Amino acid sequence: MLDTTNVLWYGSIVVEFLFCIYLLWTRLARNYPIFTVCLGCSVLRSMAAMYFMKGAVGALLPLTYTHFWLWSEPVWLLLQLAVALEVHTKMWRDHGAVLRQTCPLLLFAFLAALLAAAIPVRTELARAGASHLIAAMHFEFLVKRYVSSVLAIFLILSATLFLIVVRNGLKLSLFQHEGMLAAYFGIYALAAFVIDMGWTRARFVNSYLASALTLCFVAWFSVFKPQPLSSD
Repeated sequence: MLDTTNVLWYGSIVVEFLFCIYLLWTRLARNYPIFTVCLGCSVLRSMAAMYFMKGAVGALLPLTYTHFWLWSEPVWLLLQLAVALEVHTKMWRDHGAVLRQTCPLLLFAFLAALLAAAIPVRTELARAGASHLIAAMHFEFLVKRYVSSVLAIFLILSATLFLIVVRNGLKLSLFQHEGMLAAYFGIYALAAFVIDMGWTRARFVNSYLASALTLCFVAWFSVFKPQPLSSD
């Protein structure tokens, strides 16, 4: 039986799938291959998760789904890191002279992101579970929150610096792409933190997370515009 959470998640998966098809259809996938692959993997991962959720009783999920989540989450984090690197390097690549001058500031922004994201770690570690499985889930939630927080903070600082040193940077699609990516990681970090702290039921957090990600993906469409094909 469908509930609101399931409907929201199905809607989020559909929007991701359409986004991926749009990138392939407009041939923008050539410019953003890792981002396109990440979207496709996200859709496949969500479909696999629905398969492993068979037999769920209310909020109680099968053990097979938990094991699937534990094994797939590290791969998903690596894909997210690759996407952030792809977008960040593309945005600065055409501004080499400026990049050489701002490289120390970017390094400082990265270190600041590492430190800022580590602030809640002590509180999160205090909630470690006694069971090995719960401890493993808690650890992956903590890593997910930390990595997403670092990426969100760094991308925001990088985009702000880019906007300051590059004229009309606000109109560049790569700048908007990095801004949307920062918002995406910020949503993930906040959801992971709330779930890990146990402030409310994960079902409610997942509903808000699905809604926020869907709105994020819909807004993301406006950033990508088909490019004229080269004559090569």
